[in-house]
Amino acid sequence: MTQQSTNPWVKAAQNLTPAPAPQAPAPVAPREVPVFLAAHGGAGATSWAHILGGVDGGLVTGLNQEAPAPGAELVLVARASLDGIDAAKSAIAIHGYDRFACVLLVPSSPTRMPRLIANEVKVLSGAITVIDTPWTPGLLMRRAAQLTPTDISPKELHKITASLSQVGVTIEGETP
Repeated sequence: MTQQSTNPWVKAAQNLTPAPAPQAPAPVAPREVPVFLAAHGGAGATSWAHILGGVDGGLVTGLNQEAPAPGAELVLVARASLDGIDAAKSAIAIHGYDRFACVLLVPSSPTRMPRLIANEVKVLSGAITVIDTPWTPGLLMRRAAQLTPTDISPKELHKITASLSQVGVTIEGETP
């Protein structure tokens, strides 16, 4: 029996080239949080920004002075009233319909929308996607900073987030 001076396994291991060091994953670009802009005072932009995890951008009239970060999706918020819809139309006329992802329409009352207002919503939806929110009396009885997604029924919340997702607005904690 002949003796080998080195172990064949050790010799084979010495001839291997070392594996490349694992690379760190590519950094993920930070996702822009949607900005909710009120078409008029009392539209509900602050409340919906808190509920949906967005940023309250204030009144749309300040859009030119304080432009949101590039790439941030702008959601225009308006009440389902003649004044609210007119304010949304005016904002779209001034800034352009392509500046906003959609209009989030907040009901003015728990009753069915009057025909005149429903017709104005149809006109508005001819220019931009309109997403209806549910009448939720609890939103009126709490401060906006205290509102959370649990203040809306899961079914309604999913419906809103799915509609926002269709227009390219991603919401934190969104369920597929």
